[in-house]
Amino acid sequence: MSENLASVRDELKPQPGRLFVGGSWLDWDEGRFDQINPSCNEVIASIPEAGRRGVDLAVAAARDAFDNGPWPKMRAQDRKRMIQPVIDGIYAAADELHRLQCLDNGMPYHLTRNSRVSGSAAADIFDHYAGWIDKINGETYPIFSAASNMQYMTFRDPVGVVAAILPYNGPLYTFALKVGAALACGCTVVVKPSEYTNLSTERMARILAESDLPPGVFNFITGGGETGAALAGHPGVDKVTFTGSIAVGQKIYAGGAVDMKRLSLELGGKSAGIVFPDARSVQTAAKTLMGLCSTFLSGQICSTPSRALIHRSVLDEFVHFAKEQVASIRFGDPFDPATTSSPIISKRQVAKILGFVESGQEEGATLVFGGDQPGGELKAGNWVNPALFIDVRNDMRIAREEIFGPVLSVIPFETEEEAIAIANDSDYGLAGTIYTTDISRAFRVARTVRSGSIGINNYASVPNAPMGGVKRSGIGREGGWQTIEAFTELKTININLDA
Repeated sequence: MSENLASVRDELKPQPGRLFVGGSWLDWDEGRFDQINPSCNEVIASIPEAGRRGVDLAVAAARDAFDNGPWPKMRAQDRKRMIQPVIDGIYAAADELHRLQCLDNGMPYHLTRNSRVSGSAAADIFDHYAGWIDKINGETYPIFSAASNMQYMTFRDPVGVVAAILPYNGPLYTFALKVGAALACGCTVVVKPSEYTNLSTERMARILAESDLPPGVFNFITGGGETGAALAGHPGVDKVTFTGSIAVGQKIYAGGAVDMKRLSLELGGKSAGIVFPDARSVQTAAKTLMGLCSTFLSGQICSTPSRALIHRSVLDEFVHFAKEQVASIRFGDPFDPATTSSPIISKRQVAKILGFVESGQEEGATLVFGGDQPGGELKAGNWVNPALFIDVRNDMRIAREEIFGPVLSVIPFETEEEAIAIANDSDYGLAGTIYTTDISRAFRVARTVRSGSIGINNYASVPNAPMGGVKRSGIGREGGWQTIEAFTELKTININLDA
């Protein structure tokens, strides 16, 4: 472990993790596991495995708080006032949250501080949803016919007990996106982070624990797959909001059918970045698409455009600038300002990525660079050198399956129609990007590609606009008013005005 990372760990002194249930912290000795920092594979904390009993306790607390507590019925002004100290607390703890997130997943510190997954961004998201609290409204409808004098109106009621299951790549961001929205709508919550990233989310939980939220409104548990499955399938849970893999999402989808749980699932992606010959800058497009796979979280983002659809006339130019981009990356201590990229979250994921690189070569794609592991001082960590494939066909595994790592597959095309056909020939539909200076083409292609969101000459997501996928990329949307709809049930009330 490098001196910088070690000094931060020693300064923050991560304590053995606890569960927060029903307004109290619980020391948990029924099962524990070690959390590993992926940049060096050294143990940084002992974490509780809540298991079924911990899940039962947390869901029972959330159920009681929803069915019998004041939170769902609280006046909008009072609920806003109660969430404001949470927002202030997150802002105040932002730098500590950034450093804990680095200990969690090895994300470079300078990128953690200045990105959409920062602690400050998490506070902004809570603030955004707090602003919706006194604007969650229904509608009134004109009396339909002379047959009766009935007035119809709708109200939005909180959906109930929410299970929020988080991914490892942006724990602070997704914590705020799910918990902030659920609380704003009057729901009660049980949140479980990824087993890889518990420290930053537990610090967020402490901020909520120190607030005046009624007991049981917010609950925090930790654990692996068994705990997550018990939470997602619990009969006391009304809604599951999950961000993660398709394999887990499918299990949640199937299990939720038993009691018709409400679901928000943001799952995998195999997004297409389409570069037309009239792009303003092929250099910018190449460095952006390659950079999304090689820097920041090293391609471990579901919306990363991991398929680069490049017009044949600019293919060589694109590859040239992609090589230039990769030459600038630096692996190492996440607290070193020179570090540009995250390690892969686990040894298991490293093996999966290397398997895809081998598969691509076996199926006939040409590996231009990367796809191996660095040695020397980096040997102990989960590092994979960014890979670029050319001569890729869209029926190859590297073009069909989500790799979730630093691998970019370049697929050539000749016509706009061919680019659209390749982009749509996918089981996924989460995001995508189009590079062109032809505004008519930009809108034409954006409207035709089947994807939850599309960027034109860039791509980004923000908390006040909806984000989500089509096909196997998920169900529902997160962001803005669409999230409020997802965490509420619409109730219709009609009144006989002649009674």
